Amino acid sequence: MTTRALLSAGEAGAALETLAAGARSELLLCLPRLAPDSPLVLPDLRERGLATWGDLLALLSRRGLSLRILVAEPDPLLTAQAHRAAWRRASGLADVLQGSAQLVIAPHGHVARGPRGALLRRRLRPAMTALRAEDTARLTPVQRALVQGGSNPRPAEIHQGFALADGADAIIGGPDLGTDTPSAISLQVSDPDFCGALRGHFADCWAEALKCGATLATPANALTCPTRPQSRDDLRLLRTLSRPTRGFAPRTLANDAEPALARLFGNARRRILIRTGALRHDGLAQALTAAAQPPDLQLILLLPPEPQGTWDDARAAALQGAALSRLQNAHGDRLALVADPQAEGMLCLVDGTTVIGSHALTRLACRWNSEAAALVRDESLAERLLAHLGTGLSGDLDRAATWAEQRPALPLTEGRPRRSLLPDDLF
Repeated sequence: MTTRALLSAGEAGAALETLAAGARSELLLCLPRLAPDSPLVLPDLRERGLATWGDLLALLSRRGLSLRILVAEPDPLLTAQAHRAAWRRASGLADVLQGSAQLVIAPHGHVARGPRGALLRRRLRPAMTALRAEDTARLTPVQRALVQGGSNPRPAEIHQGFALADGADAIIGGPDLGTDTPSAISLQVSDPDFCGALRGHFADCWAEALKCGATLATPANALTCPTRPQSRDDLRLLRTLSRPTRGFAPRTLANDAEPALARLFGNARRRILIRTGALRHDGLAQALTAAAQPPDLQLILLLPPEPQGTWDDARAAALQGAALSRLQNAHGDRLALVADPQAEGMLCLVDGTTVIGSHALTRLACRWNSEAAALVRDESLAERLLAHLGTGLSGDLDRAATWAEQRPALPLTEGRPRRSLLPDDLF
């Protein structure tokens, strides 16, 4: 097992380019925000006349490499601009691919049905009205179909970010992996068991995408995966996967992150640091509340100040506020609530264990979405990540007071979540 923390967009970019350029037989990409015009950073690639990721992928596809790219399609109404941006990136990538390279852009396949599905459709009416008022030439094929046939609310999404070469080397992080986001943190892994499990997860996601997505390059086919190694206790793949079914919610097939995190929190003795896009999972909030029992345990939470892009931002804020209030009552001055506007995905440091990947700590991410994360038991890795996150702080980084006194505080939303027909799993 070899793991290496990638602490900046520059480090992650160089590692992704090295991984891709060095692939011998197969390259699997699930990088939601990778653009064909993203500039390359490695000097040796630029010296060969390759300036962008489009140039690199064109070269790899000419070599006959087995190349599959899965592009996540954001909701065409709830996040219309992000949806169009994803289609622009996917179309640009497809334009440069040659040979038998395959690219699919797809949403999560589940469509909400029943009374709650009808409620979501009503919430989308203003967005649908705005969409119909736009010039159809600016719309994606998905949006044009919605204008003609009506909305199909999809409560889950593909939210993961990883790259995998030859079934043996991987880079895993959040959905911002492969972009120039300054605060992006990811993990490089060389391990056949972990990468074999990750390849199986990609094969499952790819199979679902073929059912509901659009193929923009050569005709896409299934990825065969006859064997799926089991990752070890000191290096585990934590995945979330669900499939379409009848009714409002998809059927959860894998929700590794939720029980793994609950166990980690329950066994923590020194410090829990969490940097994530949201903390609205009541079960995990309860596990963090129970973790207050060891008298010296410190809890440090780095979260964005406000929720964005949910089905009901006010309710999402109230759910998170209720969870944080419980934690504040349980941990008192052993809790630091830090505002981090760029927090996305998940980074958990629980004593000497690290969990890094795409999940936010929400029911949606842990039960419905397509998500992937790595759990690594390595004291030196956890300490390096802690030191990086605490850059500029003076004092003991294991102490919540160090963070509370020297970093901006996270504002708390008052009040209880209002009652709604929409389940908490949607948030």
